[in-house]
Amino acid sequence: MRVVCYRLTVDAKRVIVATPLLLASRIEYDPAPPEAQAQLLRRMLSGSAIRGITVYDEAFWRTDGLSGMSVAPDLPVPVALDQSPRSGSPGILSSYMFGPQATKAAGLEPAECRDIWLKALAARYGAKALTPQAHLETDWAAEEWSLRGMIAHFAPGVLTNFGRLGESAGRIHWAGTERATEMHGLMEGAVRSGESAAEQVMNAEA
Repeated sequence: MRVVCYRLTVDAKRVIVATPLLLASRIEYDPAPPEAQAQLLRRMLSGSAIRGITVYDEAFWRTDGLSGMSVAPDLPVPVALDQSPRSGSPGILSSYMFGPQATKAAGLEPAECRDIWLKALAARYGAKALTPQAHLETDWAAEEWSLRGMIAHFAPGVLTNFGRLGESAGRIHWAGTERATEMHGLMEGAVRSGESAAEQVMNAEA
């Protein structure tokens, strides 16, 4: 089989497609995948998600007796994780905005979105969270190579009719966190899915 892109052409016995399903649906396949798999590519969509990285001089929340991991469903930034080095310096919070909140925030001015974000962190980490060294937000829905968030969902009927997540299409194999049947949407799911696809390739006949 042959894989062609604008930079190069590669001939291979098999290929693993490890992209979000929406992006995989934009690839031109010849011959086309089975109809059920083509339907899955078009129907399994991810939601909106914005990730924030907020950097402080130190992980002050540790001194305050907090782990840094928090879930606050009633706040516009519901999930935050401590991604600081073991030393605690610098202090780094990785936080996430999802769904309608993320869609709304994407239309705000950067300063307004930053203000909402930092206030949501301060609600659980205290006033020190309002004055970071740096703060960066990435709207995954606006990224060319993701177009959406990292967690795909099934509309009614999609899983039961088209949900063969790990089944290959001839010499095309699929991988990615969206196809993981365990730890779906997480890095662990991406690794498990990749290992499964690699095992399929290794065990396949030439």
